[in-house]
Amino acid sequence: MKYFLKKQNTLFLLLFTMLTFSQCAGNIDDQLKKIAQEANAQCPKMLDQWTRLDSCAVYPGKKYTYYHSVINDAKITDTTLFKTNLKPQIISIVRTNPDMKFFRDNDVTLNYRYNDEKGNYIFSITATPEEYKK
Repeated sequence: MKYFLKKQNTLFLLLFTMLTFSQCAGNIDDQLKKIAQEANAQCPKMLDQWTRLDSCAVYPGKKYTYYHSVINDAKITDTTLFKTNLKPQIISIVRTNPDMKFFRDNDVTLNYRYNDEKGNYIFSITATPEEYKK
């Protein structure tokens, strides 16, 4: 009887551990969804004179996307140069901003998508954990 109880306890512990780990992985995406809901409740939101945050979305695999619009007749003529200058700023913000801690701690890939005022795609910048944790 003791052997059976030990075996049953071991099986219970194994199942509990497996359920806990599987729920933790899903839990990050659930938390990201909650963060996106809170952000979307404040959207659209002007970030500066030319940039508006329109919405945020979560995608499987710990991916979080910010959707922006470039407005007020701001023209980006050289997207390569613009991205080259903007990406280090984004990486720095992700590294240092206390509000980004959850993303850093959970290795979330961040995507920043920019459209013009009419909704036409201009460019995207991706910040991976490998980049912002250097």
